[in-house]
Amino acid sequence: MTLGVAQPVHAHGGQPRLEINIDRINPGGVVDVRGVEFGYDDLVMLALIGSEAEIALGEITANAEGEFKQIVVLPSDLAEGTYYVRATTIHHWVISSPLTVWGTAVVEGGGQGERDEDDGLLAPMPTFAPGVIPDDAISQGQTQPASETTTATTGNPSILVMVVLLVLGIIVVFALKLKNAQ
Repeated sequence: MTLGVAQPVHAHGGQPRLEINIDRINPGGVVDVRGVEFGYDDLVMLALIGSEAEIALGEITANAEGEFKQIVVLPSDLAEGTYYVRATTIHHWVISSPLTVWGTAVVEGGGQGERDEDDGLLAPMPTFAPGVIPDDAISQGQTQPASETTTATTGNPSILVMVVLLVLGIIVVFALKLKNAQ
């Protein structure tokens, strides 16, 4: 007869590590960060660190398996260089493999696709100095430029009410003075 001793079961027994989905990226790009082998419900603070910068990327809680995934958008004004994603918990300090940031910033809707002649942005755009209104911007019946408004055309009822009350107040004061003077 053999007696066996039960050994405790560990969901994860290795060292915590960070995995990133890319090793070279433009400023403003998106990086998937995955944490593995962290403790159950560990609060993990993420930061992007480089030789001249440390940028907080937020915090996330590891799941029951000690894992997490965070999508990170890099700042669009990030200087070129080598960076690391750092994860800090109460028990661990872990960095990712190097991330090389280079090139021009990725801008959302930045027209990254190919352009053709039908693209409206390729049409000449008229520009004028500030405060200068071209003659053709004023229609035939107008006596003032379209960019200027008057109290009557703004439709602001509070100004109109205040003016009416002020005029009524002045009339009442004069009426009372005339009545007392007689």
